[in-house]
Amino acid sequence: MSLPTRIVRKIQEWRRVPFNLHPRDRQTWPEAEILFQTDISHPQQQWIYHPKYQDPAELTFDDGVMKFHVKAESKDEWAYVYLDPRKYHWRDYSWQTRFRRLTAFQEYAFNFRYVDFDNRYRYRFEDDLLFFDSKIRGRWRAHARVPFPMALAAWYHLRVDTKGDRHRCYVNGILMMENREPSVPAGSISIILWEIDQVTDAIAEVGPCTVRRL
Repeated sequence: MSLPTRIVRKIQEWRRVPFNLHPRDRQTWPEAEILFQTDISHPQQQWIYHPKYQDPAELTFDDGVMKFHVKAESKDEWAYVYLDPRKYHWRDYSWQTRFRRLTAFQEYAFNFRYVDFDNRYRYRFEDDLLFFDSKIRGRWRAHARVPFPMALAAWYHLRVDTKGDRHRCYVNGILMMENREPSVPAGSISIILWEIDQVTDAIAEVGPCTVRRL
């Protein structure tokens, strides 16, 4: 490559709008009907508590908001709720909710196309990073990550879109990641918190939730 060509390309890179700031990064797929919405009166009846990893005493609801308070009593502490994938078996959809963390626990994961513990995708917030992971037949793969410093106690709006083999994560209306992975064609949603230091309580809030067809 000649020197003039390299200079022209460098100038083009300088002029390029950074990722997340271009107007197209705020565009979303058209939405259709509502597939799921938090029942403000009885939200606890909609979610399944994992029999091993969700202590019912560590989750309460307030006006449709899930309030997790997982005590750091061991080196393997969880919160884990999900929608029944046999009842909610969706393919192309948009999951929208609000969330915040109140302590600096390790993993804060929003799972989609959730089939079971061993088959799912997730967008995971951990150590000031946002990850896209897949778990297929019990095997984890971390596909991508981007910086995402999360302020304690601040509310964020999350939108997870999945359509075909394309998956997108928006935070506060801005596209943070777009990923491609075809292995899990359909499923529901799940929220999982995890901490292993036996010091930090996992305290977080999520909701209300809405899922729309794409």
